[in-house]
Amino acid sequence: MIPAAFPRSVAIALLRFAIWIAPHDSHDWGHAMLNELNHVEGNWSALIWSLGGAGVLAKHAVLAFIFPGTHRRTVTTASELFDKEGPMRKTTVAAICACVVASLLFFLLPVFRQAFRVSLAQWHDVLHVGLTLGYLDSDPELDALTKKAEQNHDAEALAFVAVRARNQAESARLADEAVHLDPKLTWIYAVVAVSWPSLPEIDRWVLALEAWDPQNALPHFIVAEKIDIDQVIREKIPHHVDEQPASWQNAMAAAFQSSKLDNYLGRLKDLDRRVFLRYHLDDPFQVSGEDGWYGLPTYASADSSSYAKSLLESGQTLEVRNDRKGAFEKYLAVARFGQMMSPAGGFFLRRELQEAYKRLEALSQGEGNQAAASFYAAVANQADRAHYEALNSLRNRVTGSGVSHWNASLVKTSGLANLVCCGILLTCMLGVIVRGRTLRPSALYPSSLTLGLGFGAAAGALVSSSVLFVSYRPYSEILQRFIHSGDDDGLSELASFLADAQLPLGTQNFLGSWNVVFYFWSAVTVLCVLVVLIAVVRHFQTRPRATAA
Repeated sequence: MIPAAFPRSVAIALLRFAIWIAPHDSHDWGHAMLNELNHVEGNWSALIWSLGGAGVLAKHAVLAFIFPGTHRRTVTTASELFDKEGPMRKTTVAAICACVVASLLFFLLPVFRQAFRVSLAQWHDVLHVGLTLGYLDSDPELDALTKKAEQNHDAEALAFVAVRARNQAESARLADEAVHLDPKLTWIYAVVAVSWPSLPEIDRWVLALEAWDPQNALPHFIVAEKIDIDQVIREKIPHHVDEQPASWQNAMAAAFQSSKLDNYLGRLKDLDRRVFLRYHLDDPFQVSGEDGWYGLPTYASADSSSYAKSLLESGQTLEVRNDRKGAFEKYLAVARFGQMMSPAGGFFLRRELQEAYKRLEALSQGEGNQAAASFYAAVANQADRAHYEALNSLRNRVTGSGVSHWNASLVKTSGLANLVCCGILLTCMLGVIVRGRTLRPSALYPSSLTLGLGFGAAAGALVSSSVLFVSYRPYSEILQRFIHSGDDDGLSELASFLADAQLPLGTQNFLGSWNVVFYFWSAVTVLCVLVVLIAVVRHFQTRPRATAA
């Protein structure tokens, strides 16, 4: 426990040190402050008193070091010393005001306002605990856009909101309303179904998708995934393809026979651009930056691999029966499907594809067709190289570059520093007003400590605002290029940057946003408990004790 006289001892030592470093013409005033310290009641009050005096002496020490000639004349009275403080105080206040005004001017720039909102995104899940836990299903901005879209009968805006709605029933309703207004948006059913695979509307939507785009494998993947989820819920998961229901096998057979796989994310990007321009949106988090094989159902990988293995096993069985033609067709079906899914096929079916090409090569050699055998061997090597290239590309998209991680850290740090500096400035201003008990600027006399803290906070706000603007501007340019010209080069870098920006500082190694929220509020709770305990202990230490009779 801290001794009761410890703050006063620190105050005396602080003033003596300040007198020691101060110029000679300030010593009399410093000793007067030291003597006055003996008459200050309360140990903590004495410490605060010494901080003010030490700040004045330290300021004179700095000025004497920088401008030696200004302190050659001996100052013999405390009043003269205070007279010299006047111009310094005015200069400091003017510097504080200049920094504050310069910081506020940044908010006139749309890029900076957007950057400031991005810097605050790290606290979104922490402060909106209900959203993290999943029981808040509304977003004020999306709700406002929904109302405008319904009033304007804007099908594209309704589809835009349907993809981003957090409530699956609302998402389905908006998707149906968008397609009802514009049947050309039928593809939005697939995007919403991938996000909400348990929707009861999926059976109806799949029929509409098959009629609208009959060659696409995506609707069949959606059907298979819904069956998979139902099996997981009922805890009846088949261990082999032969144990799957006929509906699942028919869906996967149709997917393998399809001539293309379109996740419609390219259409979604174009729709995003039009809605952004039409409604003057500027939230970078609302841009659909996914590309490649993103946008496929979660179970598409496992389903494709299982069905491909079953085809390879069927081919081997036909080989044993000497049905080389039938076996060839089975292996070729796997190879065609893998090529159709490229580059996703490299992730989903790498082993199965290599096995299919190996079998096709062996069958061709057995028939004496060396040209076909060489072709399948070359295609197998090419597919293997494409797999590693796609894997590296995926890793770069997911992890992002070191530049995006660094800039995200700068943006988060700058935004946090800006808030802290503003808090210090407000605290200093309120402290001066409370001490002066007036709002007239001419009657307010801030202490040296207050001026020092205020100047440091104002300068910090200006520096942090500058860093925030410079760090975010390249990503704002990426967003603007995409919105106005459709140039999606850099969208993956923007997505990586925004993903990092949503993680609170120092939490990059935490797994899941819920862990961050839990530990943050746990720390806040512990600190609050400690403050309460300290207040209770201080109360019992300082309360007057009853005099013994």
